[in-house]
Amino acid sequence: MTGKLHYQNRGSYGDRIIPAADMPALPPPPYQNSFPVKLPDGDWAELPFLALPDDFSTAIAYLCITENSFDLEDRLSTAMADLARPLAPDIVVGMPTLGMVLAASVAKKLGHPYYVPLSYSRKFWFEDELSTPVVSITSPLKPKTVFIDPRMLSRLEGKRILLVEDVISTGGTVLAELELMKKLGGNVVGVITAIKETNVWQKTLGDASADYPALVHAPVSCPLFRKVPGGWAPDMATMPTE
Repeated sequence: MTGKLHYQNRGSYGDRIIPAADMPALPPPPYQNSFPVKLPDGDWAELPFLALPDDFSTAIAYLCITENSFDLEDRLSTAMADLARPLAPDIVVGMPTLGMVLAASVAKKLGHPYYVPLSYSRKFWFEDELSTPVVSITSPLKPKTVFIDPRMLSRLEGKRILLVEDVISTGGTVLAELELMKKLGGNVVGVITAIKETNVWQKTLGDASADYPALVHAPVSCPLFRKVPGGWAPDMATMPTE
């Protein structure tokens, strides 16, 4: 006889594509459970809200590419590849874990034979000097360390490097990638993410280097949302600038 699992019901996760013909314009706030972000092809992707600690009075429209539909992943990676193509990258580097899903798709759509995956798992042949610490918005209290397999260094030497991520929010993860590439002497020509969440990342990257913020491109941008009567409303002062 199996025991019953006891866990708190936190709902479900999913996205929904809304054709442009069904929603010509974004409806006004407040929004309750999800927010429709406009895709480059004109359709909308409805993303669920993720309330943020400490008091859960702010939220983001949450993208989790491993839990999203294949349709949305394909639309986003196609748009990301279109943004990346003018940068003429020689190699794509993907950040674990979620960035690697999009990095593989973007690299294939650019016609590359492979990409370079980074790793949070230290294999026995990895080297500490080929690593950097990472703090992200979803794991602020548990800093991680990102490594590059030494055997991947030959793929980066003398190449134009494109970093691919799923989301940029606070900027901590992307900054770690940029600093690791700098440590390796890499020539980063751009950072492509599926979505820019708020504008906090612009200060994080700008404080590290005035050149970093302009490297970042994304097909979708979103502000922070604040709790209001009836749901959530966007704080347009937090919308990332182009």
